[in-house]
Amino acid sequence: MKKIALLSTLLFTINFQAQVKFETSLTEVFNTAKEQNKIVFIEYYNSECSICKKLSNLMETDTVVSNFYNKYFINYKIDTKGDADGKLKPDENALLQASKLSFDHVPVLLFFDFEGNFLHHSGVNVTSDYVVNIGKKALQPDYRSISNTKKYQEGDRSVKTLYAYCDYLVVTQKDSLLKMVSDDLYESFSKDIDRLNSISSYTILKNVINSTDNGFFIYWMDNLDKLKDFEGGYKKGQEALALEKILLKELRDPNIKNWSEEKKNLHKKYILKLKITDTPNVYFE
Repeated sequence: MKKIALLSTLLFTINFQAQVKFETSLTEVFNTAKEQNKIVFIEYYNSECSICKKLSNLMETDTVVSNFYNKYFINYKIDTKGDADGKLKPDENALLQASKLSFDHVPVLLFFDFEGNFLHHSGVNVTSDYVVNIGKKALQPDYRSISNTKKYQEGDRSVKTLYAYCDYLVVTQKDSLLKMVSDDLYESFSKDIDRLNSISSYTILKNVINSTDNGFFIYWMDNLDKLKDFEGGYKKGQEALALEKILLKELRDPNIKNWSEEKKNLHKKYILKLKITDTPNVYFE
């Protein structure tokens, strides 16, 4: 009996150690982080999302991940499903609004300093190595999302930095600056013209382009026949939706009736080409 009890205790201890320790109070999270001079990690997820469930399982069972995150961060989870009314807790909502953060997908890994200042974010590849490497980047100032502002201001126009900066501008909702930086990204990327017809070019279009004036949008509109085989699973064959999303966002402009005829006609052409409707004038009435 003693051996069985000892084995049960040992198994419980091993299982407990395999879990990332998530705090239940956001206020306590930042207080503890300040006391221990640590960064706050937030798993931003939705409890009904299949990929989120895989991430949660990784956080609960992988000792490499749990040892790393328990050692270097104070951890918390935000479920975007919210309460019965679909709302986040007031302090969770306040944290996101203070940093002007907005995401159109989950899960996302978020990092803040103990004063609540946003540091870093990343989408998720649900593997131990990936999740740990994102945490390592968050610990190094030069690799954080916020570091790309300084790199850009200092003249770094590499594709890697420009894409990372655009990604940061997307989640912080800085649309005007995003338009300018994404133009720089196209200029840098298109120096190798053969790269435009690639998965990398499509990924940029889908993730960080917000304007029909951008070179990536124009290229793919002119090459719709090549815009294929970049998605799989339930998204297979839906690559043109990336163009449609950008176009429809512009068509929601409250000043659309004041557009020049040239701009209206160009957008009507895009509407027809993407087969959104065969009566594009309805957007301008």
